[in-house]
Amino acid sequence: MIRITPAVRLSIGLIILVVSILLLAQALGLTSGTEKQQFETRQQVAETLAAQISIAVTRGDDSLLRDIMNAAVERNTDIQSAAIRTNDGELLIQTNQHADFWKDADPVKSTPTHMRFPLIINNVKRANVEIAFKALSSEHHPLFHIPTFIVLIIFVTLSGFVGFWLYIRRVLKHLDPSAVVPARVRNALNILAEGVLILDKREQIVLVNTSLLEKLNREENNLVGKKASSLGWQLIEHQEAKELPWLTALSSNVKQVNVRVSLSKPEQPTKIFRVNAVPILDAKGSSQGTIVVFDDITELEEKTLLLEDMIKELAKSRIAIESQNKELTFLATRDPLTNCFNRRALYDYLEGKSSGSRKSDGDYACIMADIDHFKRVNDTYGHGVGDDVIKMMAATIKEVVRENDVVARMGGEEFCIILPNTSLDVAHNIAERCREKIWSKITGGVKVTASFGVTTSTLDAKDFNQIIHQADEALYASKENGRNKVTSWSTEIVSKGA
Repeated sequence: MIRITPAVRLSIGLIILVVSILLLAQALGLTSGTEKQQFETRQQVAETLAAQISIAVTRGDDSLLRDIMNAAVERNTDIQSAAIRTNDGELLIQTNQHADFWKDADPVKSTPTHMRFPLIINNVKRANVEIAFKALSSEHHPLFHIPTFIVLIIFVTLSGFVGFWLYIRRVLKHLDPSAVVPARVRNALNILAEGVLILDKREQIVLVNTSLLEKLNREENNLVGKKASSLGWQLIEHQEAKELPWLTALSSNVKQVNVRVSLSKPEQPTKIFRVNAVPILDAKGSSQGTIVVFDDITELEEKTLLLEDMIKELAKSRIAIESQNKELTFLATRDPLTNCFNRRALYDYLEGKSSGSRKSDGDYACIMADIDHFKRVNDTYGHGVGDDVIKMMAATIKEVVRENDVVARMGGEEFCIILPNTSLDVAHNIAERCREKIWSKITGGVKVTASFGVTTSTLDAKDFNQIIHQADEALYASKENGRNKVTSWSTEIVSKGA
């Protein structure tokens, strides 16, 4: 048995409707067949009139000729005028206003409104018979006075619209997509708090539950049959999904979960939904549509964004606090005049080495340095010049020592230098280079010298205090021996001091 699908039935119905409209137009004289018939009738009338004129011309009866032409114009409403024109173009006989009616005629060939026939006598063309007709009724409608083909278009448009509207309205009652879903299923979906869409395999909406209708602020009859993607959904960026989840579910037959989409409307806040789309498959595994569930997470997203903003602000505050702490730590550990470490920072550093937190540094050398006769500089040149001399000495020491060496101002004009992983001989040479550079410079018109004492953590000192004390003893020895010297600590120095 041949099965007629709904699409075939709909097509047959539309064909029947179109044929009916065309038959009605034919009956009303709006089609091209009427024009052709009228043209053939005019040819017959013109040929008959031409034959009568030919007979009258043969008899040489001008009076009869005029009567025939005038009678033809009066009795035939389509004929406007008639005339006989010689081969030279001269009008021999004509009815009233023939020149006006003939002015638009084609100079060579006959037309439906201007026909000419040769007048042949004794096998010789003597003249032409000219007949002017009114416009064909198909060219201008007698009632509306507009071209008939325009009347035909208007007729087909209006009658087609009314006919198609009535027909499609009747068909849609039988093809209503919402009728596919049983009432009990619809009621169950309307109870859900989440929004639900049921789509067919062409993405057309079959059902919208009450919850989603409220969120969309739409009527179901305005949505059924439309494509879901036409409602204005936008895929939120920064997620794996590249297209709306129900489109992916329809094309791949794979369930899509936790895809975020947004919906914006004029003069309304944007709503954000978490969407799951589950394909509907038939027994053969072919897609027949999809069920789409919309969970409104607008409020949750707003709170998440607010929390993210708070976290960002906290992060900014933490960075600012850390920056301030670093600045305070720097200020607390630096001598404001020379930007060297101060005494407290030096002791913290040495305590760390003693406690083992800097075991990677190994042994270290310690240099104590002091400007010779510094009190005389202050008394002679003032404290401003004295400060410049102290800054010069700090800068000179930093020029000589390495980047990881520690330079600290112990107070006044006295400095302490810690040299990690440095032997006594190397430390002595570094101190000697510092001494020479200081002696070679002039600051504020003043030339000064400096004395140095050197020791290392390998010379039997028990802690960093003893190491600094040893360096102090060596510095004292340099001053005792004439200043502007570098002295390395030894037990002999202690014996001499004693």
